[in-house]
Amino acid sequence: MSTPNPLRGLFHWKFAFYQLLLPAIRALGPGRADAILCALGKAHARSWPPRRRALHAALEAAGEVLDLGPTDGPDGGPPPSAWPDLAAGACRMLARDYLLDTRTDREALGRFEVRGEGALRRAGESDRGAILVGSHFGAHIAGLHWLFRSGLPVRALVQRPPHVSRTLGRYFDDLQPAGTDEDLFLRRGLAPDAAVGILLRARAAIRRGRMVYLCGDIPWEGANTLKGRLLGREHRLLSIWTDLAALLGVPVFHVFCTHLPGGRYRLDIDDVGRVRHGEEREALADYLKNLEGRIAARPDQAAAHLLWPCYHPAEGPPAASPNPDPTSTPRPSRRKPARGPRSGSPSREGHIRRP
Repeated sequence: MSTPNPLRGLFHWKFAFYQLLLPAIRALGPGRADAILCALGKAHARSWPPRRRALHAALEAAGEVLDLGPTDGPDGGPPPSAWPDLAAGACRMLARDYLLDTRTDREALGRFEVRGEGALRRAGESDRGAILVGSHFGAHIAGLHWLFRSGLPVRALVQRPPHVSRTLGRYFDDLQPAGTDEDLFLRRGLAPDAAVGILLRARAAIRRGRMVYLCGDIPWEGANTLKGRLLGREHRLLSIWTDLAALLGVPVFHVFCTHLPGGRYRLDIDDVGRVRHGEEREALADYLKNLEGRIAARPDQAAAHLLWPCYHPAEGPPAASPNPDPTSTPRPSRRKPARGPRSGSPSREGHIRRP
């Protein structure tokens, strides 16, 4: 049996990136740090041809089902300037919320341009609870950082993300301590009773006026999934948020965060009303239409959806789908309140079955 090398971790790219590079460039200020990340992503793609080809191919495939704007590249493909922007966006996404690890809340929150904050705060002040549907688009971890740091009663029903800022890590520890009624973190290989317990705690948290954040774009197999079309492909997506929304009749918000120049962010909070029983599939379709519209408008922010294998199964080409308008973001239709809760039953997969 070989002896583990204690120095191996010191030379892993994640150690160099998260423990050495990001703390160093954060000290240079948000503008310079963001410029360095963009330059690093572009340099990596230019120096490694397979990476460059993958970026160009991803944009070309997306262009077959979305209107990505002018196509002045060879054979009508994406323009030559598109893939460097996607390379920069991918590096920004890897940095997560590290550049927001500031001493004061005011300094961090001042880097955000927020649209829709008023409606979200009114929902928080009403103690009705709410469901926040995020995604893996753009600066999604930075958006979650804002939600926690802004003082809203937010809990996250997600797998706890690794490699986040110390500030966000402390919020997770303080607001969702493991083994308590506030622990909503999903984990791989959960036993059925543990999975049911998490969903029951999420339901209880919403009834206590908490806002529960979930991601709506997670490919999944098993219970609590619905079919949805994203970038011309049909996926089964984890749809717990539609079940909870229909069950509890609370307001639903779509949350999208994007990178802006100079180390700033734009946070869009769309108030989409409520989900009635029987409208879960329509709610998912509305959400995916909203997401696709943002990908079409800012493909450089869509590194996850354009590059991650889970969104691009090897079998078969993408099918054509209606092109969203890249100049505007589709807004889902507003919904009426649900009539009342219905109980669910646990499944063998360890999830609550859809009512």
